[in-house]
Amino acid sequence: MPKRPFGSTELSFNPIAFGAMRIRPDSNGISRPLLHALEAGMDFIDTARNYGESEAVVAATLREWKGEKPFIATKVKPKDISNWRFPVPIHEQFTPESIRKSVETSLRTLGREHLDLIQLHQWYYLWSHNTEWLETLHQLRDEGKIRYIGVSAQDHEHDAVLPLVEKQLVDSVQIILNTFESRPFVSTIPLCHEKGVAVIARCVFDHSGVLATGGSREVLKNDVKLSNASPELVTEYLNRIAALRADLCNEAMDLNELSIRFALSHPGVSSLALSLSSAARIDTALEAASRGPLPEEAFERIRRNHVWVKNFYYLSKATVDGNTERSA
Repeated sequence: MPKRPFGSTELSFNPIAFGAMRIRPDSNGISRPLLHALEAGMDFIDTARNYGESEAVVAATLREWKGEKPFIATKVKPKDISNWRFPVPIHEQFTPESIRKSVETSLRTLGREHLDLIQLHQWYYLWSHNTEWLETLHQLRDEGKIRYIGVSAQDHEHDAVLPLVEKQLVDSVQIILNTFESRPFVSTIPLCHEKGVAVIARCVFDHSGVLATGGSREVLKNDVKLSNASPELVTEYLNRIAALRADLCNEAMDLNELSIRFALSHPGVSSLALSLSSAARIDTALEAASRGPLPEEAFERIRRNHVWVKNFYYLSKATVDGNTERSA
């Protein structure tokens, strides 16, 4: 499978990256799916300080791996995750001291002399006017503790990174991208491609991976992001998935393949960070990516007919099964 350039760096990677947010260790503390992914040719891991024990499991697994070391992207942990989804001044989440502490902790946990890519694990447009975070990361880079700098944008706020991309202040950005959230193809991804900034796409299968499985009411009921959703919204979600399948899938291509090939249909997308929990899912994702981008007509049909602007973090209080009263 052809590798994709990582922005304007000298690096290129398999387009499917191992997303380690939901990584689970076995009784020996290692991840068998990650070992399989490395054996299958995946060479990019995306983790974070905020993903529980993810960094530690990645480190333990890599100690078992005898092949070439993969590229590891991790993230600076915000100071206060209770306001994760709401704008605050940058000093409430990241200070020079907290950034340095997070980087040093990641270095120790991962057992690395340097971090390949460090990303701020939150970003708002107004933070673009602050430079302390970037100066701190530049200092850490000069000290040899990090190689590349990026930010991970808030959900559905992909355009918030445009000032950073325009000025080429970062090496990469991470954003949500899928068949329902295709708006990054309007500005963010083309500008990143023009400026040589790498794009890491996440949530390619949307919430709880429903586009990898086809979706069901039971799957959505177990999604913490949908814990406040009304029954009507869940029904709409399932209807939109069914419409997408009816419009573009056939015996030769299911929703899983459609999602991957859609996200890879622009050369500005460098990597898809996918949470893949088994060897079978890893092999399926790699096979789908090997078939290349979608035909242009299918790509444009998705963008025009299936975009759905939503954010399940800002819903009124109601459960999926409708048993809880809604708030105003």
